[in-house]
Amino acid sequence: MLDDRDRPADGREDLEAALVLHYSRLVRIAYVALPPEGDRHGRVLAAHAIVQRTLPGTGWLSGRLGSRLGGRLGAERPNLLRRRTLRPVESDSYAVLRTAVVRSVLRGNRWLRATRQPHVWGLRLFPLGGGSEEMQVDAALRGLSTTARMAYVLLGLEGLDADATAALLSRAGARGIPAALYAAERLLAEHPADVLQSSEFDPCTLRTRPTDLSRRRRRVRGVASAGAAVVAVGVAAVIGFSSSDSHALTGGEAGAQAPIRIAADAWKTSARIDFGTWPARGDDTTAANAVPQALEAWTEKHPDAFHLGPGASDTPPVLPVHILWTGHLDGATVVLLYDTTRLARYTVPDHPTAADAVRLDLVRADDSDLTTAGAVVLRSTADGDRWLVAPWIEAASMRDLRTPDATVQPMLVTDGVTPAVTRPAVDTCASWPVLQLQASPMVAEHYSFLLADLGGVTGAHLTYTPPPKAGPAQPPREGTAADALAVEARAVCGLASLPDRDVKQVNTWAFAQQTLPQNQGIATWVCLRADDWSGTGSATGEFLPPAARTPISVTGTEDGGKSCSRFDQDVVTQTRWRAPDGRTFLLMAGSRHVVKLGAADASGAVRQTTNAPDHTAAVVVGNGDGVPATTSAAGILDTGQTVLSLRS
Repeated sequence: MLDDRDRPADGREDLEAALVLHYSRLVRIAYVALPPEGDRHGRVLAAHAIVQRTLPGTGWLSGRLGSRLGGRLGAERPNLLRRRTLRPVESDSYAVLRTAVVRSVLRGNRWLRATRQPHVWGLRLFPLGGGSEEMQVDAALRGLSTTARMAYVLLGLEGLDADATAALLSRAGARGIPAALYAAERLLAEHPADVLQSSEFDPCTLRTRPTDLSRRRRRVRGVASAGAAVVAVGVAAVIGFSSSDSHALTGGEAGAQAPIRIAADAWKTSARIDFGTWPARGDDTTAANAVPQALEAWTEKHPDAFHLGPGASDTPPVLPVHILWTGHLDGATVVLLYDTTRLARYTVPDHPTAADAVRLDLVRADDSDLTTAGAVVLRSTADGDRWLVAPWIEAASMRDLRTPDATVQPMLVTDGVTPAVTRPAVDTCASWPVLQLQASPMVAEHYSFLLADLGGVTGAHLTYTPPPKAGPAQPPREGTAADALAVEARAVCGLASLPDRDVKQVNTWAFAQQTLPQNQGIATWVCLRADDWSGTGSATGEFLPPAARTPISVTGTEDGGKSCSRFDQDVVTQTRWRAPDGRTFLLMAGSRHVVKLGAADASGAVRQTTNAPDHTAAVVVGNGDGVPATTSAAGILDTGQTVLSLRS
């Protein structure tokens, strides 16, 4: 509510006019900065409550201001539906109202629960939603304090500088302002403020859905349901005041929030191909109460069942939740849910055991695409994995990467679910079954890709980068061609170190080929780059001798770095190799920009460099004439920089 100390000299009439003129912008400020706990419906109502109660007297708001809507908002309504909102002309009255909104948001949830909130009978209200960038910003905002979120809004949406933002936050009673400004400025550098103009953050242009119908029948007899629609909300045109029980989502209410079901053909007309366009599949009649139970397990985080994937937030679901699958499969009730950034797989076996227990797996699924949202492991048993494939998958087959010359085995997919696919023989690497999926020509012509089960909910997308050639560096490509499969057949055993790490993609990069001393054939140097959904990753160097059946050698690893990724394409690695005459060689190889290779001592100083026109070199070690046995490789780039070998 407005603080009398902030009231401008030009009086209440000007404040009223400013509130009507800039209502939608003030509500957007409140909505974006409000704490993210609970569902978007509650945040919409709270944002409107804050702005509507900026001036004292709720009777005035529902009466006088409501009557002025017809005259004033009639001309403003087209602007409310635009994607971009014009920045208001700064005035004393607008600045005072903005300060009051900032103060109210910073006062927190206790004040909001005590405030009479607007109430919409029979409907749930949600902003229209945006694209992947909007979802990234929303996820980033969830990790910030209320003060930092408000600072981001003031810096970005309102265009204030850091000093003005700090001063406004101080007047509003905020604490920790320097840290909040720092966090907000970092987020602003990553995501320009234009994204805040999106419909994702517009609580005045909304879509509606009915509340849970059975719950409504129990509470209010004779209430008519309303279908989905898009509405432009003014001040009190749709929302009336009530002392209702609108509040943040709790575990007991999780099942009553009407999860949504996407139409089966939504992906055909969508510009986005990700988990958000998956339809609801399965058989609801076999698991009538499963979805509410899954939402409760997600919200309440039952310790015996809740399993959080790397990098995933453990916050309650962001509503409305999408139902992707629900039904009974291989002796268990299974529910698969999606809330725009995470997948939740809830499994309730008919006869739970320690090895097959009731379990909710929550993993990251943001920034998914045609391939990384291509399939999900729906159920795993001793017989193998049952996958649920994306609606844009036209054909599915099983391929054993260890036998690259064998033909693929087509699978009969029923309502998106595959037969059991044998899990990889991780211990022996005798076989490594993967999915080979063919996309519909509606999304990609003649496009096949591979997904491997590495122990997570989603499949790991397998790609391949061939050896360097003249010209620009080649990007990763799908690992389904003959040359890729030949390399994968040997390199795939290195995936054994990756299970249960929530891997999103693995690229096998054949970064160099080397003719071995004494005419022993051509070896291939490979770097396996594994990127997780959390954004972290690892690199593993491998040496593949010429003979296909000869064991590979792991030449070095890096955990948590960016080696062998598109952000660090300069790599050097090494191995020791015994020639037929008994001599031991230090074999070295580097990527396309390595022009010299040499030995580095313990301090990293490079000695005895040799030109490497094919980015490889071989020197005798350990016989007095060569380099010491403890020496490691180092490369000199065409820029003069030094790159040290991956550590083994």
